[in-house]
Amino acid sequence: MYACTQEKTDREQATTFVNTIKKGTPLASKGDLEDTTSGNEPLWLSIAEGQLEKNDEAFKDASGRTIAMNWAYVDIKWLVKIKTDSAGNVHFEDWKNTSGERTVLTKPKILTVAFAWKEVIERRNAATRYALSAADYQRLLSAVK
Repeated sequence: MYACTQEKTDREQATTFVNTIKKGTPLASKGDLEDTTSGNEPLWLSIAEGQLEKNDEAFKDASGRTIAMNWAYVDIKWLVKIKTDSAGNVHFEDWKNTSGERTVLTKPKILTVAFAWKEVIERRNAATRYALSAADYQRLLSAVK
């Protein structure tokens, strides 16, 4: 029998990926099909507000979870899916966290699948829109299964 090295490989890939995160990096994470407040989406997209950090003291994130001391996290802004166009490209907008709570992704929840926006549309007096190609959207959906 041969020893499986997949877990070690996964950890190395995750570490390499999260070390490249900086402000503006698009991030994906597994959605929650039971969460009606997020449209029951299987894939959640966000944008990093900075690089990976380790907290000096515990704090609560926007969902009320406690982020323990010395955990790795990334402050993010969530995106909300607004439409799929006729070519299958998926469009998102910034989601405004009106309560001012801290929104973070902990390291294990970030998919280590790099992607780029097909298009970023900055609009005057309106939320920025982000378009993801149909192929990249499908690739990310496959990664969360």
